[in-house]
Amino acid sequence: MGIVKLEPYDQTEKDKKAYSWCVNHGIKIGMLAVAPGFDNAAWKIRVVANGKETISPRDYNKREILPKLFELYRFYYDKNVQQ
Repeated sequence: MGIVKLEPYDQTEKDKKAYSWCVNHGIKIGMLAVAPGFDNAAWKIRVVANGKETISPRDYNKREILPKLFELYRFYYDKNVQQ
């Protein structure tokens, strides 16, 4: 197979603000390959917040992963910042 490329995701201004807030407050959200190698087509999501690590129970494909990551950034931002 070859290298699997993620589908592009256009970040909104809120996505950028939420991402920056999470990074600056020690909330780490990232993707983990389900299988080894460059042709991996499925990922899990890993969140480290408040000293606790959580890994998603389900797998995400190349179209789902980036929107889900930014959904989680927005979740933590909205949960912790007064609007």
